[in-house]
Amino acid sequence: MRRTIFTNVLIAAGAILLTLILLELAVRAAGKTDADGRFTLLNFTLEPQALPVNELRGQVEGYIANEDIAVVIYDEWLGWSFRPNSTRQGGEFTINSAGFRSLRDYEARPPANTLRIAVFGDSFTAGDDVTDDEVWGALLERELIDVGVRAEVLNFGVGAYGMGQAFLRWQRLGKSFAPDIVIFGLQPENLKRNVNVFRQLLHRSGPAFSKPRFALIDDELQLLNVPTLPPEQLIDAFETFDSHPLAPFEFWYQNRFRAARWWSSSRLASIVFEALRQHEEEPGIYTPGSEGGELGKAIVDAFAQDVLEAGADFVVLHLPLQSHLARYFSNLPRPRPIYDFLLEHSRDAYNYIAFEERLAPHHIDDAYWSTTKHYGPPLHALLAEVLAGEIVQCIESGACRLPRFDDLDDFAIAGPPAAN
Repeated sequence: MRRTIFTNVLIAAGAILLTLILLELAVRAAGKTDADGRFTLLNFTLEPQALPVNELRGQVEGYIANEDIAVVIYDEWLGWSFRPNSTRQGGEFTINSAGFRSLRDYEARPPANTLRIAVFGDSFTAGDDVTDDEVWGALLERELIDVGVRAEVLNFGVGAYGMGQAFLRWQRLGKSFAPDIVIFGLQPENLKRNVNVFRQLLHRSGPAFSKPRFALIDDELQLLNVPTLPPEQLIDAFETFDSHPLAPFEFWYQNRFRAARWWSSSRLASIVFEALRQHEEEPGIYTPGSEGGELGKAIVDAFAQDVLEAGADFVVLHLPLQSHLARYFSNLPRPRPIYDFLLEHSRDAYNYIAFEERLAPHHIDDAYWSTTKHYGPPLHALLAEVLAGEIVQCIESGACRLPRFDDLDDFAIAGPPAAN
């Protein structure tokens, strides 16, 4: 009997092994491997165990060859920024002489009777995919004027920025324009950008730049990679990345390219792992106690402290992604988002606006979003309306601290607002 059982076990094990081998061969035959060793099957992509140097080199060389006409340019302090006096999106996205999105230039000091608001963040703040007249910053200015508040809104948002870059853009440029209110467009998804140094290792499409990166060392924020590596030095960095001093601070190198597992040579096992990991939302980045989570909280606090010390008020604006809204309005039991600690901290510590709380389930529909999943014009218009109401209420209640003014009357427009 023991011999029979042992034989049956061997047969079953052999059948399972044969099935796995056949599945492995089928996966390999169905997928494609590029020149850098990246394997793709359906919607899953497996990164190679070595950096895709050929692809990275091509992107860097492409930028260097077109540097004179590029709109998004190398910036030694911020990684990248906009070229002053340029346009993008077919001329519908205008950058002024100071290097931020606007159809006009501004004096360094705001007018005595005008409330100046500055907004910082990534592409959802900059307004990718909408025109200069449709972006929420410009619409906010119009909304405030329409309710009798003399105001101007300066948009310092830049696409692909992390939280640290938004903070540094305030320090390097925004602070010099002496705003009364600073609005930080918070994207919790950007926690993953905070632990990134080389943009292409997070998103393979670029841009071909490195970025400054804050690190918590002995519970203190320290800034790394400033001045940032210029593009012409990136290729050498990629080719000798293991020994590069910034490699230990590049989460995506450690996570994607060096984190070899004993089964990583199996395409089948790796695809299964990637399919399961898609539901985790990188908990090692988002959760409290993780490097990414604690770093994000520390950056928001440092940003707020610097703004307050400069005499402006600080407002955190949560800008949900479409996927965040889908979860928010789901009929299923809603688990707390794993980045929720950051939102709750911002709500408790600062003037906080949660845009999702002013939206409805139908706003999940693609009609409200651009093809690249940025806000479409209707969401920009609604956001501007929400913000105008919140700002007026904040001023009237005294929750917003505005040292330049005694009260709302100091920047109110005399008489009724002009009709549209």
